[in-house]
Formats: sequence, C-alpha cells, structure tokens
Amino acid sequence: MKLKLYYAPIACSLVPLITLNEAGADFEVQPISLKNGQQRTPEYLRINPKGKVPTLTIDGEPLTENPAILTWIAQAYPQAKLLPAGPKDAIRALSLMAFCASGIHPHLGRINAPARFCDTPGSEDSVRKLAAAEVHKAFKILDGMLAGREWVFEHWTAVDAYLFWVWRRAGQFKLELSAFPGFAAHAERMQKRASVQRALEYEREVLAQAEKAA
Repeated sequence: MKLKLYYAPIACSLVPLITLNEAGADFEVQPISLKNGQQRTPEYLRINPKGKVPTLTIDGEPLTENPAILTWIAQAYPQAKLLPAGPKDAIRALSLMAFCASGIHPHLGRINAPARFCDTPGSEDSVRKLAAAEVHKAFKILDGMLAGREWVFEHWTAVDAYLFWVWRRAGQFKLELSAFPGFAAHAERMQKRASVQRALEYEREVLAQAEKAA
C-alpha cells in the first residue's frame, strides 16, 4: 500500500501527519505551499478539486476531509488503537472530529482571513471578534470534557491530535486561552509525544526550506 499525504505547514494537515506517525505507517509527505497558491494549481486540483489540504492518496486514490482521513487511518492500522473500540465511543469520536472540522475550524479561518468572509470595508475587526467568541464557546465545551482526564477517551486517539491542532492554531492567533486549564494541560501532554515532536520538526524543516527558496 502506497500512501502520500499532501500537507501544508501550520494547516490542519498536521492532524493526519501526527496520526500517521502514531500508526507507524510507511508514507510519503508532499508539501503544498498555500502561501504560493500551490493548492490552486491544475496539478493539485486534479488530485483534490476542492483545492485544500490535507489530501491522503491511497495507492493513488485521493481521500479528503480530516474526519474521513483519520477514520481510514484508524481502520487501516487497528493495532495502533487510533479510535475507541466501543461503538458508542467510536461515534462520539466521529462527532468530535466533525465538531473540530465544522464547528471550530471555520471560525479560525475567519480570524486568519476575515476579508474572505466579509468584504465590507472596515469589517475585519468585527469578523475576528465574533469568530473569537465562537472559538471560546467551543473551547469551554472541550475544556470541560478534558477536566481531570489525560486524553479525551480512555487512551490516546486521533481526536487528541485534532484538539491539539485547534488549540495550537488559536494560540498562533494570540487568543486569550487562560480560562481553559484542562485544554492547556492536554496541549502540553501532546507536545511531549514522539509523534507530535516528529510532525513539528518536519513542519520546521518545510518552513525553513520555504524561507530559503523565497
């Protein structure tokens, strides 16, 4: 089986990169420069017409959207226990991945690039403020779930990788996150995992190479 992950640094493609590392998978990573618009090139659009990352190709067949990609990885590498085994918790895991993808990520996108969501002159600060409020609402829910727990479920799962990414992205926007100690502690534990350290080291390498090429 040949796996290739189309990945952009900083973006949510960090989530499957961490998860593939956790799985012990043999895979190739193809960096995509969002800054240079590589996701909109004809070559990439033939792979993923949505023009987004991540994309995971499995023997050349593309799979998109993090909840689907993470579910596939978990099913392909059952020994890694990347999702809960019980049917009830497995559905809860899918719900949480969907929450990250549709309930949090879009608001992070509004903070990052408000003009893409509202082109009214002078609206940027308002768009960011409203989006930040929604992120805080979501983080309050997740902080409550993580209170007194090491991971979301009884053991580490791909959901933890997704939560790490949304926390990290919010921190990169300098949002005030001191009200979420459980979530903060979770992020600290994630930073210590070998899979995360390996993924972040790769991110640094890609960013350094891009800077040299600029």
